[in-house]
Amino acid sequence: MFKLGKYQFKSFKYRPGHRANYAVLSKPGDSECGMKYSPTYSYESESVVLKKFSHPQIPKRYDFGRDELFENDKLVLNEHFIVLQNFEGEDLVEYYKQKGVPDSDEMENVIKYILSVAEPLQYLHSKGYVHADIKPGHLILDPGTGTVGLIDLELAVKTGDIIKGVTIEYASPEQKQMNNLLKDVTDAKGEKAVLKQVKIDGRTDLYTVGLILYEVLTGKIRAETARQPIEINNAIPQRLNEIILGLLEEDPSNRIPSAEKLKDELASVV
Repeated sequence: MFKLGKYQFKSFKYRPGHRANYAVLSKPGDSECGMKYSPTYSYESESVVLKKFSHPQIPKRYDFGRDELFENDKLVLNEHFIVLQNFEGEDLVEYYKQKGVPDSDEMENVIKYILSVAEPLQYLHSKGYVHADIKPGHLILDPGTGTVGLIDLELAVKTGDIIKGVTIEYASPEQKQMNNLLKDVTDAKGEKAVLKQVKIDGRTDLYTVGLILYEVLTGKIRAETARQPIEINNAIPQRLNEIILGLLEEDPSNRIPSAEKLKDELASVV
């Protein structure tokens, strides 16, 4: 048994590509709560951001801080932590890796899941925020309900702000451009100069949704091939192929402009 501050859990998960371990709490009354914890990374910023939101597909934030981690009464080390609503489910990309590349019979479900992804994004963007770190492990599918939870808002920023970090494999072109420009920045003046060149907004998240949808439908990572998704999986409807390409436009001004518009576009496929 593990104990971190007043919270208890029997086991934890280490998720590759994540800075934190994750545990579902086992203390009575805590079964719907999860905890991220790390010895080096503070969750204060994520805690502050999450307090601004109230959406069923974005986890509620209950507590955060720093305390001692014990394993069977033996002190391990001090950990930063955040206690959140626990979303049961599976990584959307991993789900289809196990299930197999979708055929024509599965297309309706894929569309339903991406429509579900668009809901919390539309809400987040309406509040003036960008998730800025959408990747497979941050979209948690409940296959029973078809609902997708949007988690891990550690790198979320206000629209038009400087990014806090980047996952290169799932970054938009403008995120990569900003990340490269920031390498030479040493002060606030330099950051302001970068913001005059690059803007991060909701279209950044939509590009990443395009990358994930491409991966779900083809089993391929977009960066590894220039082929259109329909050329890899001919079960993809032509209209859906066009939507994916619209999400993956390099120039944000040519991209599908909003989560609301994405929902409209997807509805035309069903």
